[in-house]
Amino acid sequence: MPIGLLLIVFLCLTLAPPVGAQSLNANDASKEPPRLMLVQAMWGMIGLPSKDKEWPLEEKVRLIKEAGFDAADQFDKGTPEATPQEKGLIEAFDKYGLRAGYHTVINSLDEFPAAIATAKRRKSLYVDVHVGNYFTPENEAMKLLSAMVDEAKRAHLAMMVQTHRGRVTQDLHRTIAYAEAIPDLRFCLDLSHYFVAGEIGGQLSPQAEQAFDVLLKRASMLDGRVSNGEQVQIDIGADGDTAHAKYFAQLWKRAMVNWLRSAKPGDLFVFRVELGPPGYSILEIDGKEMSNRWEQAKVFRALAERIWNEAVAETGIGVRHSAKTTASKL
Repeated sequence: MPIGLLLIVFLCLTLAPPVGAQSLNANDASKEPPRLMLVQAMWGMIGLPSKDKEWPLEEKVRLIKEAGFDAADQFDKGTPEATPQEKGLIEAFDKYGLRAGYHTVINSLDEFPAAIATAKRRKSLYVDVHVGNYFTPENEAMKLLSAMVDEAKRAHLAMMVQTHRGRVTQDLHRTIAYAEAIPDLRFCLDLSHYFVAGEIGGQLSPQAEQAFDVLLKRASMLDGRVSNGEQVQIDIGADGDTAHAKYFAQLWKRAMVNWLRSAKPGDLFVFRVELGPPGYSILEIDGKEMSNRWEQAKVFRALAERIWNEAVAETGIGVRHSAKTTASKL
């Protein structure tokens, strides 16, 4: 074979992307352009509409669907077999046409197979993982995260590691080190925890901007919660247009734009509204929540949809989201 032809073959083999390369994002195996999946956390439905008259499970699921969410996300420990509680949950999701998401905590690698099995049973396209605790030595955390990435890839399940206080991702610098050492590591980025830890009440400093940019480029999922740098969860008004909400929205949109530029057919960007019950939710002196958490959840949903559609328009990639069109197709 002529040398020139050999060189062409070599370049084609080395420079072309691998055929059928596995997506690290949530992916529904369709050929559809990249889309948004809006998720409501079931944890965020605890104590609604009040701690004395909490909605039953089916009412919560019905309201989530009617509000235009595509999925609901349950946080619990993985089990080898379905529990009665899990069966009831999935029955309610199926009845109202909600996709299931899955959210768990892993302290050691031997716990991960049960979490994968749970996600697969629920037909979740992802597993979002709280990993270890803040006192886990960095080298142990690095080994655990790397092993979990490999296990998730073998299971063909998207894994996002939650950025959260009290976990191995509590410290921003450590988390960046994980990202740099493990190329296939992806995050469920909850900015509110870092804003509280760094007491960031306004614009990012140049140093913080540089640090956050690393994670904004590695986020396959976002948690919808806004912090003012002192409280981890604040009200963002009826229209989601407070100063803090606008700044978070700018950062979320950057993550979406970054994600869209490398997304593949069938990929889904997960935005989960996760407004927690007390003590995330701030209470009045009489014990009532200051904010209407369910109404705020719908404001966050609308805000996420708007900035996603802006990101799609900016990049020319992906499909606009609306409650009437996209939710029914996921």
